[in-house]
Amino acid sequence: MFDRNDPVDLAALKSEVNTDPLGIGYDPVGGTQAILDLLNAKNYTVAKPKISSALVRSATTYDAYDTLAIDEQEWIRWMTGTDGFDEENMVVTDDLRTNLSGPGADSIWAPAHRDEMNAAMLALMDVPGSRAEVLFDYGTSISRDDWFAARDS
Repeated sequence: MFDRNDPVDLAALKSEVNTDPLGIGYDPVGGTQAILDLLNAKNYTVAKPKISSALVRSATTYDAYDTLAIDEQEWIRWMTGTDGFDEENMVVTDDLRTNLSGPGADSIWAPAHRDEMNAAMLALMDVPGSRAEVLFDYGTSISRDDWFAARDS
């Protein structure tokens, strides 16, 4: 997360806007709001650090679950046997990402359902995000005060 009191974060944000390494079009003449809009626009894909076990259950089709080996069925039940549909309680580790979404045959899904299930699970983990989130982690939004602190640092 961006920390307005961290000189490293301030320098990174200031450098991002001043050098515009991706050619996004930060333009001080356009005003502060234009810069904030570009930083916070959901134009990128970012990895979520946690996902909802209930959403994993709901995205798993009956056919895909039914064709899993017994060990994988038990693993899915164990991984998703927690509370709350909206609760993001599964930490997305490299192992979890690989087991649920591949790449390709590295996932747990049987060949007949692999592409569909890999895509469904990946959509839960990789979501639309902003340049601010790319730079400073999922959930970051740069405020007017954040930008002023960086600009004036």
